[in-house]
Amino acid sequence: MRPTSRPQSAVRMPLNRMLGTEANVRVLRVLTDRAAPMSPSDVARHAELQRSSVHRALRGLEESAIVEYVGTGPHTHVALRARHPLANAIRTLFAQERLRYEKLIRGLKAAAAALEHPPMAVWLDDRLARGTDRAEQPIVVYVIDSSRALTRDAELLRRELAHLEKALDVQIDVQALSNADLDAGLGPSDSDLRNAVPLLGLPPDGILNARLPQPERRIRTHGDHDAAALDTGARIADAIKRDATIVDEARRYIDRRWKTASPGERKELAEWKQILRTATPAQLRRILIDPGPRATRLRQTLPFVGVLNKAMR
Repeated sequence: MRPTSRPQSAVRMPLNRMLGTEANVRVLRVLTDRAAPMSPSDVARHAELQRSSVHRALRGLEESAIVEYVGTGPHTHVALRARHPLANAIRTLFAQERLRYEKLIRGLKAAAAALEHPPMAVWLDDRLARGTDRAEQPIVVYVIDSSRALTRDAELLRRELAHLEKALDVQIDVQALSNADLDAGLGPSDSDLRNAVPLLGLPPDGILNARLPQPERRIRTHGDHDAAALDTGARIADAIKRDATIVDEARRYIDRRWKTASPGERKELAEWKQILRTATPAQLRRILIDPGPRATRLRQTLPFVGVLNKAMR
């Protein structure tokens, strides 16, 4: 660190020297986490620093009297100086730092577990696991599933995590990945994903190792689910032609489902409720077979599926 042009009092503001470089902070973090004195080489290993950087940091910290050497010769060790007036405050500072990270992991796991329809897996980005994340980068959480509700689950997880972002002053980015996306290489590389931290469901190896060539196995993509939903919509449209009371059954289904639906599903059900109240049978049939984006989205929450008998399905 380059010296400042206007130095400040070492007695009044000792933290300038103690916490003035990242090396100092790393060394103090290691020493506050250990009750017994450590050798400088062990400090370097735990702080992930070169020995020369550790020795420079220790010289400055010793001058500030926050660390002290124990022993002589080749067996010299170093420790946080417990008698220093700021020793307990520095221990508390790093304890709060650890607690913040623990709260983050617990909060991520709790938010994932709170999803009404748990996905196949929820993972935390490998950069945080490896310690290579940067302050300007968001924390990335992956939602992995083959369900047609994948996009909805990702949006629900984003809402669940909003309070955690505010409480811990972090930015969290939720990314949805289907099995088909992984096979097509649309997400992060396998080497990156294997280091991800599992928060819910299957661990990375449990999914990635299963992605081996299987000639008779076909993974369904979002397009497959949309095509199946469109086919179901066409069958419902034909059924409405023969029996208009199906619309009344759909209204009753929405009323029953509303009590247990998630906030995201309620939004879709409310839109269906409005359609069923205002649309003519002909308009309703057109919506059910419309390939456009709005109709495609609405077919993910069809209120008719629950009232169709087995033969119709």
